[in-house]
Amino acid sequence: MESKTNIQKHAIIAGLFVSSFFPLLIFSKSLFIDLCIQICDFGLFWNPIFWGILFPLFIIFLFWNTAKKISFSLNQISYFKACSQFSFGVSSKIIIALFTIYTIALFTNGISVVLRSQIPYVILYSLLMILFLSFVLMFLTFLSSLIIVKASQNRQS
Repeated sequence: MESKTNIQKHAIIAGLFVSSFFPLLIFSKSLFIDLCIQICDFGLFWNPIFWGILFPLFIIFLFWNTAKKISFSLNQISYFKACSQFSFGVSSKIIIALFTIYTIALFTNGISVVLRSQIPYVILYSLLMILFLSFVLMFLTFLSSLIIVKASQNRQS
C-alpha cells in the first residue's frame, strides 16, 4: 500500500513540475497564449483561466490517475516498460483532451474566416499546433516518468 501512495506522491510532484510551465507561459504575455487561443477560443477572460489554471490541474490529475493505475504492476515490469506505460497513459489522454477541446470550440465558436477556401488551412494549422503542444507535453511526461518510476522502484526495493 505504501508503494502505491509513494508513486502517486511522486506523480503529483512531477505533474506540478510539468504543469508549472503553462501558467508561466500563459501569464507572461508571450505568443504561447496566441497559439492556445488558436486551438480554442474561450474569450479573452476565460483563456488565461483555462490554460493557466484548469488545464494544469487536469495534467496533475492525469499524472496522479495514471500513477495509481500502474502502481499495481510496478514490481512485475521492467523500468522502461513502466516508464513507457506511464508516459503513454498520460500523453494519449492529453492528446485526446486537446482534440476534444478543439472540436468543441470549433463547433461552439464557429470558424471565423473570411473565405470558405481558408477553412482547411485554419483546421490544418490548429491541428499542427495541437500536435506540437502534444509533442512538448509527451517529452516532458516521458522525462518525468523516468524520474517517477526510478524513485518509486528505489523505495520499494
